[in-house]
Amino acid sequence: MSLELVIFDVDGLLLNTERVWQDVWRDVAESYGISEWTQESFLHVVGRTGIAVREFLNTVLQGKCSTEEFLGTARQTGLKRLESQLEVKTGVYEILDYIKMTGIRCAVATSTSRVLTEERLRKLHLIQYFDYICCGDEVKHTKPSPDVYLNVIDTMNVCKDNALVFEDSAVGVQAAWSAGIPVVMVPDLVQATEIQQRQTVKIISSLHEGIPLLDEIQKDGMKYERCI
Repeated sequence: MSLELVIFDVDGLLLNTERVWQDVWRDVAESYGISEWTQESFLHVVGRTGIAVREFLNTVLQGKCSTEEFLGTARQTGLKRLESQLEVKTGVYEILDYIKMTGIRCAVATSTSRVLTEERLRKLHLIQYFDYICCGDEVKHTKPSPDVYLNVIDTMNVCKDNALVFEDSAVGVQAAWSAGIPVVMVPDLVQATEIQQRQTVKIISSLHEGIPLLDEIQKDGMKYERCI
């Protein structure tokens, strides 16, 4: 493996957004008097969109509000809260500085819209690190579909074996694995299961640990087996 490109997810990996959203969904549930909502409830929807989220909400809202009303309130509350609570995760600036120093190209692959992605990356002075950004509203299917990663690989004209993905969630790992790109997991709210252990080349606790890993790949390459 000759590393030419590193691809990052954003929410929960570069930015500490998932924990903000977890608090938002809890607060919104409490405001509607949904006593069945627990800390684990959010884990059923984190990293997911569309039908899966609506199906889960239908089981816990119990008619106290509509699914669309709940989602609308949560989105409005969350976006407002992120204006003042947006933070980077541990090791972000350090690993991006390292990648820039080595001359390896760098990209983003996220399910979030381009407007929000660029706004947040600019606000935290991160956008200048990336050679290319692909967002969820620019592909047909979002994660766990591999579309966003395949788009990055095609646009950057890089062999899959010469790229490396950093992801925090199971759906993100699945997307990278389905695209056939080696992936490292940095778990955020949900720890890795046996499935992610099989799909990843390594699981680390923070992006700080990604720096020696990248250094090792630069020096010695990385051998990995694609498991099914």
